[in-house]
Amino acid sequence: MAGLENCNLYYTTNYDDFLERALHLSDRDVVTVSSEHELSQSLHQKTQVVKFHGDFNRPEAMVLTESDYDRRMMFEDALDLKMRSDVLGKVILFIGYSFNDANVAYLFRRLNDVFGKLPQSFVGKRAYIAYSNPSDFERRLFHARDIEVISVDGNQREEDIAGLLEGMAS
Repeated sequence: MAGLENCNLYYTTNYDDFLERALHLSDRDVVTVSSEHELSQSLHQKTQVVKFHGDFNRPEAMVLTESDYDRRMMFEDALDLKMRSDVLGKVILFIGYSFNDANVAYLFRRLNDVFGKLPQSFVGKRAYIAYSNPSDFERRLFHARDIEVISVDGNQREEDIAGLLEGMAS
């Protein structure tokens, strides 16, 4: 994902810093955002990694328990408001998600509710998902939520996928 040169905003549920390190290795100026306090410090950074479930460097913000997760799924805290703002006028690309997780399916429904109330994006689509070898059933599920499927081969390298996605953006 660090190879997506036109992407300066990443949302993740991972606690680790692998994405940030990869972006740093690609000579990107990166800030991690996992709390409301960090939002104000990240306004002028070129690349942001927003961590929905917290970060190892801020354990108090990590989503670990069922209660933490239930609060997270309300989508009403500062990071959620940021995401709602960020999707206006932008196209979202989902990487590494599936409907096998009921909470991810819920997130897709919530985003679709937000998209449904907005005018069509300037490119005609609001959301894409890079998905490894999707079945017809999975394609129909994503299509029902207005998410365009970009089929990728599970054996493709990240650089090849980044090139494919960058080519679609130009």
